[in-house]
Amino acid sequence: FDKADCSLPKEVGPCRKSDLSYYYDTESKACQEFFYGGCHGNNNRFSSKEQCEQSCM
Repeated sequence: FDKADCSLPKEVGPCRKSDLSYYYDTESKACQEFFYGGCHGNNNRFSSKEQCEQSCM
């Protein structure tokens, strides 16, 4: 994992799943939840808030 990935924008992706995920929001400087569509997207996506915080904060 490259810490620079934490600055990537939230990317839901084009698919239609609704997987609860977390991303690091550079504006609020906090990990926020979002629903990931299940395909494509980027590396600013974590399965738990704790994983996001450990990686990006």
